[in-house]
Amino acid sequence: MGDAHVFWQGAAGQVLLGFLSNLLFVLVLTAVGVLYVRTVLSRRSRPLRRLLGVGEHLPNKVRIMVSSIYVQQGGALGVAGPTGFYGPVMNQSEYVSAQRLRDAIRTRPASRPLRALLDQLGLLDTVHDPIECEIAFSPQYVDGEDGKPVGAQEYQPSDLSGNGTVVERIQESMKEAGVYILVGGPAHNAAVVHTLANRSAKQARFVFDVSGSGARIVERGPGGERSFQRDSGSVLDYFVLQKISGPRSRKSTVFVCSGLSSLGTAAAVGLLASRWRDLERRFGDADFALLCKFDNRRDVAVPAVEDVDRALRTVREIP
Repeated sequence: MGDAHVFWQGAAGQVLLGFLSNLLFVLVLTAVGVLYVRTVLSRRSRPLRRLLGVGEHLPNKVRIMVSSIYVQQGGALGVAGPTGFYGPVMNQSEYVSAQRLRDAIRTRPASRPLRALLDQLGLLDTVHDPIECEIAFSPQYVDGEDGKPVGAQEYQPSDLSGNGTVVERIQESMKEAGVYILVGGPAHNAAVVHTLANRSAKQARFVFDVSGSGARIVERGPGGERSFQRDSGSVLDYFVLQKISGPRSRKSTVFVCSGLSSLGTAAAVGLLASRWRDLERRFGDADFALLCKFDNRRDVAVPAVEDVDRALRTVREIP
């Protein structure tokens, strides 16, 4: 006993004791990490992956595509007056809502160090790989001539239900396998218009009709059509949240978050970001199409997060 006590008190014993302590700490941390990933993270990630469709036949990649609004030359106002700017710009409220959705999809920050450690130790299988999520412009729907911007008089809208440069651009932007979340109304997001125009009535239950009198949502069903639009002086507003799965050979799933106003679109994205657990419990991995109404008495052009949260408290689904 005396010799053993002397050994642990010596330099060699202290080094060995420190090594064993560090080893024990690593083992405990690894055990906690495995338990955390297998229980807490799996309980969250499995229903999210099921709703998005990633895992079995889709890679862990989500792209959120916001509107690409084309501004004409001289149409942008700067501090000192017209700037002469032309080209695509991003809707601020759509981008803020897309960031909120991206944060809901991404791996929690606290779990990233544990994931890295378990991956180095070979204890993290591919089922728990983090979901990649990025925000990008939807394809541009206006082409200039000889590098010059198109004016209002010369602009001819593309037929997004057929072929053409814009359609090719949309198809190119969505050719990779993965999940695409299209954010924006039909006025400025060409990918939304193309997606809904080229799906069957069963897959795209709701479509948008845009005319000089404004936009309306049209429901296509076996019993005929119903339309919904904002009436003058009415506080009611509408948005659509749809999930459309492609055939297994195409390996794509598309979500459409689109409203009749900026707040409507932001509310559609907010509904997906904050209530995806409820959606997964209701629909699992199946497609769905929801038409919702909400109170938009303020009708703000650039809704803040508070405006979106307030709108979500008034959301009611239309059967």
